[in-house]
Amino acid sequence: MAQLKLTLAANIIASVAFIPVVVGTGQLSSALHAPELVDPLFWVFLLVTGVLGCLMAWVSAMQINVTSPVTHHISSNSKAVAQTIIAVVYYHETKRTLWWISVLMVVCGALSYAMVRMREERAAAAVTEPTKSVPSHSNPKPPEVKNSDADLNDVS
Repeated sequence: MAQLKLTLAANIIASVAFIPVVVGTGQLSSALHAPELVDPLFWVFLLVTGVLGCLMAWVSAMQINVTSPVTHHISSNSKAVAQTIIAVVYYHETKRTLWWISVLMVVCGALSYAMVRMREERAAAAVTEPTKSVPSHSNPKPPEVKNSDADLNDVS
């Protein structure tokens, strides 16, 4: 819940901080006289976009708590690269070879990081996973309690 409050506060602060930028660049009058201000569809799209942006920021904050800032950064960059590739293909844009090489490097780096993290997590899980043994039905103790020598000699 703290992440949601932080996300809402950050969005409110960003919205308020944006006002001086609009005024300082002289765009306030054109914004106030825009024909879209009276279009209900514009306000629906604006509201949906704002809610989705807030949710994305909230998920990002939760992702940092669950993973790490590095993993979040690589995940965010991978998402941006995927969006860029989709846009380039969709709009039939032509890009230079160096651009595609740089995109390929980012994708390969993200995949390499994901593979290394998966290996690290598997290795950590293998170390911390207790050895599996055949359960003894004669022992009334829960599995968390270790058997003593007296319990091992007791045959029912």
